[in-house]
Amino acid sequence: KQPHSVVRVGRYSERDINIVSPDSPILPVGFKSKVVSRRHCEFWCSNGQWYVKDVKSSSGTFLNHVRLSSPGQESRPFPVNDGDVVQLGIDFKGGEEVIFRCVKIRIECNRGWQKSLNNFNTSAHKRILNNNQAGGSEATATGSSECSICLNPVAPCQALFVAPCSHVWHYKCIRNLIEGRNSPNFMCPNCRFVADLDADVEPPEE
Repeated sequence: KQPHSVVRVGRYSERDINIVSPDSPILPVGFKSKVVSRRHCEFWCSNGQWYVKDVKSSSGTFLNHVRLSSPGQESRPFPVNDGDVVQLGIDFKGGEEVIFRCVKIRIECNRGWQKSLNNFNTSAHKRILNNNQAGGSEATATGSSECSICLNPVAPCQALFVAPCSHVWHYKCIRNLIEGRNSPNFMCPNCRFVADLDADVEPPEE
């Protein structure tokens, strides 16, 4: 994506797709819906914040159920955030049975925090360590347990497998045992506990 690119949303047209060069700052997105105008709205990012505006659509652009402008009038820019819902047009009934549906878009943006340390994954990691220690596994002096297969630390933001006996490994280290010829039966290489990985999940006994 080029810096300062504009995502131009409208009704699908092969002509618009074919005339856009790879180096163009315009990124067309088309929907095959009769309630979407040929040019409906635009998205762009400025200083880390995404924005949307209606570009004179006839059926309207809605942000979290609020229409951005009157029909045929361009709106001012509105900031959009992760989890917002943008709606293009409104449902329209033509005749007795034909219904043209609006287009709803759920925004997913600025999710870089999910790939780095944050309160959620560090708290989840601590809970895993607590279960691991309760199951008899020893922790290092730093409070981070080790994968008994590769002997490297088990840390946040890693793909892990937690056995029913609460022992923990890196998923890529234990994968061959999980998917082995005895699957779905799994034998813990640490304590030799055997579990059925396809067993129904039941509430813990008090």
